[in-house]
Amino acid sequence: MEMTEINQTYIAILQMNGLFFIGNIVLLWMMFRGVTNANLYGANTFGKAMHSVISLCVIAFNANTYGNVTSAVNNWALAASQSDGELTGGMQQFVNNMGATEYTSGSLIPSDPLGIVFYLAITVA
Repeated sequence: MEMTEINQTYIAILQMNGLFFIGNIVLLWMMFRGVTNANLYGANTFGKAMHSVISLCVIAFNANTYGNVTSAVNNWALAASQSDGELTGGMQQFVNNMGATEYTSGSLIPSDPLGIVFYLAITVA
């Protein structure tokens, strides 16, 4: 596969995941607003349980999208490093910074400590 094909494929994947991530951030904001309104104006036990379930679903969708983005960037760097052509300076630096050694797939548990802390803070909040 040529470098332009690799770049076009992974840029399209990142754009799609970026749109999902923006949508999930909006859902996360709506989730916090809903829980705040339920606590301010009072809700029965069923309503509180439903808010909790929906909140956990939004957090899971958001974590999954984050995992897909990180795996796409990792796989992009690995595919670029294994291409036949010579890499440009910026692309070589990207490959070196990623340090990808194998293809990965996205997961609900973030691969970096900052992502783990972020999603734990949202879950506890």
